[in-house]
This record gives sequence, structure tokens and C-alpha cells, in this order.
Amino acid sequence: MSNATASADGSLSGSERVLEQLEMDRRLGAPELISMLTHCASVVASAHFRLLQAAAILHEDFALTYGERIAAAVGDEPVESPAALRAGSVDTSNARATFGPDGMEQAMAAVGAALSVPPARARELVVAGCTMRYHLPLTGKMLARGRIDLARFLLIVHRTALCDETAFPEVDAALAEEIHSRAPMSLTRFRTLVDATVARIDAIAARRRLEQVGAARHISVRPDRHTPGQSRITGSLPAHHAAGVDARLTTMAQSVHPTDPRTAAQRRADALVALVNGEQELGCACPTCGEPVGTDEASATMGALDADSSSPGESAALADRPIPADTSRPRPTFHIIVSLATLLGANDCPAYLDGHGVLDAGVARDLVREATRSYVHTAERQSDADSTSGGASITDRRSRSYTPSRSLRGLVSAGELCCTFPGCTTAVHACDLDHTTAYGAGGLTRRTNLKPLCRFHHRLKTFDIGWRDYQDPLGTVAFRAPTGHYFIGNAYTGYDVFTELRPTIPDAAHPARTRLSRARRGRVADHARALDRWDRAHPPPF
Repeated sequence: MSNATASADGSLSGSERVLEQLEMDRRLGAPELISMLTHCASVVASAHFRLLQAAAILHEDFALTYGERIAAAVGDEPVESPAALRAGSVDTSNARATFGPDGMEQAMAAVGAALSVPPARARELVVAGCTMRYHLPLTGKMLARGRIDLARFLLIVHRTALCDETAFPEVDAALAEEIHSRAPMSLTRFRTLVDATVARIDAIAARRRLEQVGAARHISVRPDRHTPGQSRITGSLPAHHAAGVDARLTTMAQSVHPTDPRTAAQRRADALVALVNGEQELGCACPTCGEPVGTDEASATMGALDADSSSPGESAALADRPIPADTSRPRPTFHIIVSLATLLGANDCPAYLDGHGVLDAGVARDLVREATRSYVHTAERQSDADSTSGGASITDRRSRSYTPSRSLRGLVSAGELCCTFPGCTTAVHACDLDHTTAYGAGGLTRRTNLKPLCRFHHRLKTFDIGWRDYQDPLGTVAFRAPTGHYFIGNAYTGYDVFTELRPTIPDAAHPARTRLSRARRGRVADHARALDRWDRAHPPPF
């Protein structure tokens, strides 16, 4: 009987049940639909767990059959001498012609045919399934339970491909614990979590990966398959080199006058062509300008800058002003966060390259050696003059200002990995610093009231009255959707990578201590009142 008809017992078939559910979904409200989205994502993740397991078992069956075929050809009879073994052995110089495709090739063909995917994708699924069964079983259970999706599990498989066999149990347990104990997070945060975990447990694997990415660098230029007259440029570079190229193109694209008619993407493409042609600057195409803007040759050197750059809003304000012809172009910058102990060589903890991810300590030291640096502290100290004069402290005065100081901006940026809106991956230095409690409503410009938001989500939070955001003293940011659902925006942050940056709550202000102190004061007051009542009831001379 077809799936489109009812079963013999009168119950609905699978396809009819789905159609009935779809009809019910049309009558659901927004809150129910949000819950339906998360439910469907969990169901899909569980299905992908079964898919990977099936692909792995299929590979095992084909490999076993292939081995049995070889064993049957070779035989299992004992031999009298090594010479007799060599004489009776099968020629394996062309094993495929003798025994046919091996187990992996047969599994790739079967998976590819069943899922209508190319051989490369089929192999990726088979390898991921085998890795899940034998190396990452605990993390695989997180996929089965819907805690992560297939894309994130495949990311883990690729990022742990160079781990030592003996390190897998610890890596697997650590990743499963992190995933289980944290709310869902964006791919940028998740990738950083995986890389930081691998670097902490198997540092040798991190060094192997550094060597691999250097050897695998390439650039390809091919005709576009879809658009005649257009070509595609693809490639792979080590992250720090790619960050330098990206920063250089962005700087050249921003160096023209604001009346230049080209889009930002078009200017970046033109900047790449200009660099290939040996030009150090991008010519301005505005109606009144026929000469390139800026002639600073020193800006050809790519450098790294700390976390105290101007915000997108400040950059936009500067772009509204005409650029004089003799103004030097800004230096290409990218942002690296690294512990001072790592910078001094006391340890090899990884650094973080904004927009790209975890960076090897040695590479970070080389880049930061020639960079402009600034140092951030976990708390702004009050000067002796302020504390003795009775005036407001430096921290109090600065917190009343709307614009964060350079040091505060650096501290907040170093503590986050990207935009704090759930799922967003915008680099932290391309974000605005948003006041969780609006400045106009009495919110202070303090670390505990600031968070990075990309321009899109900043406007959404500001102008959509349905969205509300909250930030606790430890920096966790939660968003309340118009449907009433709550989402954690920064389940993994820079504070997890750089533990020394974690905010500390003063002992006197800690919620636990405040509650205990309140209870203690209540007991003391009750005792004092009891003594007072006894004294009034028993006046002298008793």
C-alpha cells in the first residue's frame, strides 16, 4: 500500500500524518512556532546521528566483506617456509583489479547513491560516522540528543583530525561536558571552544595543524560555472596571513571619498586588482576626484592592533567628511588578543585573532612584536588623590560618560569573541558597544553594562520593543524574544579562553554574601529587640 493512503487498520500513513501536522502548524501562534523550530532542529540532529551511524556500519560491513574476499584468495593453510608463503601469495600490486573496490570505496558509492551526494561528501559522512563510533562517542551523544547539529559535529571531526589516538578520550569527554553544560552558541564561539579545548589537551595536535595549514596554502582562479565572463578566486591561507590581506583590502576600500559610487564589495575587488598590478592605493572614482587618495608608502606594512580601535559609528562619522588629497591612508589593522604571560613566553596558551579564531602562541608573539599594543586590566583602579580628597573616583567619573574609554573598550572587546546576539558571528571589533540598560535610562558606561552588538542587532534591540536584553554581573547576556522565549547570546566567551579576564564581583557585593549578611543582620536585630522587650518587662530592681 502506498504511503499516501490509509493503513489497513484505518490509521493514517506517514505522509498523511505529516500533512495533518502541517495543517495544524498553520494554526499555531508565534510562541508555538518558535518551539516547533527548536523541536524540529533536535529531531533533525537525532536523524543525522542515525545517518552517520548507518554510514559507519555500512563501511564496516563492506570492509569486512572485502577482507574476507582477500582471505579466501590467499587461503589460511599453514606454510612450511617464508619462501612458500611468497610463492603462494596473491599479487596485490593492482588490488582493485584483483579484488575490486575496497570497503571505503564501496561505502562511498552506496552512501552517495542513497543520499544523492558526490563522493567527497559521502566520504566525509563515512569518516565522521566512524570517528563518532570509535573516537568521539560522548560527543556523538550530544548530536543524538539535539545539543549540536550536523554542521557542528563535522566541525569537531575536522578540528580533531590530527589529535593523537591516546588524547581522544580526554578530548571527547571535555567537548561533551562543555556542550552539555552550555547553551547553544554561534559557529564562531563553537569553533573557538573546540580549538581551545584541543590546544589545552593535545598541544602537539595544534602544532601539527599549524604546519598543515602552511603547507596547504593555495590560490585558484577559475571561470564561474554560472555567469559567463566572470571568474572565481578561491584559496586557503594561514589565518594570520589571511587577516593581513583582509585588513589591507578593507583599508584600501575605505580610503576613497564617501561620494565614490562603488559599493564596499566592489571597492574591495578593485583593491585586489590594484595590489596585483603593483599599486599601493585604490583610485577614487568620485565625480570630482581623478587622483588616488593617500600616498603613505609606510601603510603597505600589515600590522596588528589592539582592541581600542574606533567603533563602526565613529568610522561612519569620519567617512562623512571629505578626505584631503594629502591625507595618509590608515594603516591596515587586525586585532589579536593574547595573555601577557604568553607574550612574555611564560606559557604557550593560544591567542585569539578577531574574526578568524584561535591563534598559535608563537605566531601571535611574532605578529605582536611589531604591533601597536595596549594593555587591559580587569578593573580600573582608583587613584590615591581621588580616594583621599573625597571626590568621585576615576571609575565613577568615566562611568557617567556615554562613550567608553579606550581601555574599557579594549577590556569589553577582549572578553567577547563576536556579536553577543544568539547565533551572530560578526567579529567583535566590527560591532558597536551597546549599553544593556540604556544610557538615557540611567545605565552606566561600565563593563557590566556593555556588550558588543553588530549594527543590525543593535538597531533591532534599540527600536523593536518586543526584544529585551539582560546582562548579569558575570557578563552572561540573555535576550527575550517577542514570543517570550529566552536565548543566551554568549554561552562561550573570551573569558573562557583568557580566564584572567573574568570579571570578579567584590566580596561585599556578591549576591551570596549579600543574602547571608542580610540574614545575619536580621538575626542580630531580632535578638536586640528580644533583649529590649525583656528589659522593659523587667525594670530595675528586677
